[in-house]
Order: sequence, then C-alpha cells, then structure tokens
Amino acid sequence: MSSYLFEILILVTALSVDAFAAGFVYGVSKIKVPFLSVIIVTAISSLILVVSLLAGSLVSRLLPGNVTEYFSFLLLFILGLVKLFDRTRHEEAETADKNKDAVLSPTEAFALGAALSIDSLAAGIGAGIPSSYIPTAFLASAWIGALAVLLGSLLGRLIASHCRSNLCWVSGVLLILLAFMKLL
Repeated sequence: MSSYLFEILILVTALSVDAFAAGFVYGVSKIKVPFLSVIIVTAISSLILVVSLLAGSLVSRLLPGNVTEYFSFLLLFILGLVKLFDRTRHEEAETADKNKDAVLSPTEAFALGAALSIDSLAAGIGAGIPSSYIPTAFLASAWIGALAVLLGSLLGRLIASHCRSNLCWVSGVLLILLAFMKLL
C-alpha cells in the first residue's frame, strides 16, 4: 500500500472521529439522523477536505521539501494537541438540534457539517498529499464519514442508558501520529 494511501486513511479516520462522536451524542439523546442529513454533514466535510488538500498541494509546490515537511508536521501536531484537549465538539453536537424536534434537519446538518469541517481545513493543508490522491481522499472521507455518523448514532442509541463518553481525544492522537509520519 502506498504511504499516501495509509496517510489518507489515518487523516480521514482522525477527521471522522468527531462525526462518530456527534452521531453518538445524537443516538444517546434519541435524536434521529435522517440519511439526507448524514449526506449533508459528510458532503460538507469532504468538500472542505478536498479544498484544503488542494491548497496544501499548492503550498507544498511553492516551498522547498524540508520546509514543507516541517510545516506539515507543525500544523498537524498543533491541531492534534488542540483536539486532544478540546471538549467543545461534544457540546456542539448536543446543541445542534436547534428546533428541539428530535430530528437533525438538513439545516441543522449543514451547521454541524460546517462545525465539524473546521479541522478538515487545517488538517488538509498540513497533510501534504499529492493532488493525484485527492479523489481517493474525497471518496474515503465521504464513506468513512457517513459510516462514522451512522455507526455513532446506532451505538449511541444502543447504550443510551449506560454512559456518555467523549471520544474527541482519539482524533487528536491520530493527528499527532500523522504529524510524526511526516518526519519519516
């Protein structure tokens, strides 16, 4: 497997942890997530990732190799540290059902998708993945993101009465791992 494919898998997985956590919170809160809302959340995140990967690819062409590697490391490492200690994503998911109808509407899904994709913007620029791999990253992001929301929602509903775990720290660990991979 190409090292870029492995990096894409780690990047998309790290960015999908928040989507999983949001889906989990919805499931625990017994908020239904219609398939259209899943598509909206995933499409926004995937499109923002593609734009940021294109920007990162452009930046990497303008900077010398070592500078690009260190820039990528620094950006991913800082983002990973922020995510490691950030607990606001859990709160965003809890407050996303603005109209309190226990259904994530397309409008609410758009707002959630935008909030979840902020990390995609920074991580995509720092990833330094060649533009030829961007379609692969888009497809991986779309599928894994949709599965993350759906599985999170299902799991949240199944264990709603037992616990309310915040898994946002996992994406921080994965982004830090990806940062160190940039130095190899």
